[in-house]
Amino acid sequence: MQRDRMPRTPCEDEADERAVLALVLEVYPMYRTIPELGREFASTAPVRRAVASLVSYGLVVLHGNTLLPTLAAYHCHRLEAW
Repeated sequence: MQRDRMPRTPCEDEADERAVLALVLEVYPMYRTIPELGREFASTAPVRRAVASLVSYGLVVLHGNTLLPTLAAYHCHRLEAW
């Protein structure tokens, strides 16, 4: 029997995106990986959804399982633009 799941809200997805981006920016120029972030989230599913959105927005680059912020994202972070 499959467990019924409540659909995620846009606010929940955005919170995951903020958290993933913050964790990636926190260690730059080092990198984070999806499995590593999945352990912090207790699941890789929300991480993968967040990463897909962040990649489409041009905020992170994904190489295999390795995540790095784009220069634009890092520069905005340094300027404390968000």
